[in-house]
Amino acid sequence: MINMSSFGPAHEDRLTGFDLQPKLKGMKTKAPPATQQQLIQECMQNLRQIVKALENYSLGVEKRFDLTGPQLWALWELGRSGPCALKDLAERMKLDSSTVVGVVDRLVFKGLVLRNPDAQDRRRISIVPTLKGEEILVAAPHPAQGHLLAGLEGMDRGKVENLHHALTTLVGVLGAEQVEAPFFFAKE
Repeated sequence: MINMSSFGPAHEDRLTGFDLQPKLKGMKTKAPPATQQQLIQECMQNLRQIVKALENYSLGVEKRFDLTGPQLWALWELGRSGPCALKDLAERMKLDSSTVVGVVDRLVFKGLVLRNPDAQDRRRISIVPTLKGEEILVAAPHPAQGHLLAGLEGMDRGKVENLHHALTTLVGVLGAEQVEAPFFFAKE
């Protein structure tokens, strides 16, 4: 397991040019706009900023490290918490195991992780970063989807419920209920 805290603050915003660290504590909330039109305009701008930040992040990671955002995210989770089973990695990423298996397959193919028999239970397979994978972790930025999860987990339940309701409504407006999208900007 890699000590992620040893990378220091300079590591936190590497590659992206902007800091994706959650800023919930001490974050000032400004008063809502005066009119509904202004509120809608600001909501649209916020959505565009989120999508653009995720797109920039994803493109930067692919260009610099030849990894998709989800691949880096899986690698980070393994580096942060050490070797684990596929289902445990999927749980940490808040994804289905069937989704994460493809990501891990590509990381194995790139020589960034290994599947080893678990030390306590030889019937289980443990996924662990290789030396090459650990070297990438030293240079790579924190995963954007991990920041979003941390931000959501740091919000109180009422705010998360309100956000869930609003996003579910927007998904319905777009007729996107059947669209499968386990990741942003990746064809994993």
